[in-house]
Amino acid sequence: MSMKRHGSGPPTRRLRAGPPPPGRRSPNLWHALRLRSSRGLMLGVFMCVGGLVGGARGLLDTTDIRTTLGLLGIGVPGLGLTVSWIVTYIREH
Repeated sequence: MSMKRHGSGPPTRRLRAGPPPPGRRSPNLWHALRLRSSRGLMLGVFMCVGGLVGGARGLLDTTDIRTTLGLLGIGVPGLGLTVSWIVTYIREH
């Protein structure tokens, strides 16, 4: 005699195998850019290096001031994002 449970009875809360249920299947943008994720750190480092190095190069080459300020405008928030990730990491560990 088998002790298997058949279709009768209350439904269980177990997830079934197969494709995910309909709806949002990927994490939202805020989840991807959280300061605790490594994606946030990498984005901050790339923004910081690209913006600050590009801005310094623009100052040395005497290019258009708008381009230089635009690059520096990318580098400064990148620096802030990187520093805040490091501070958050230190607090958690």
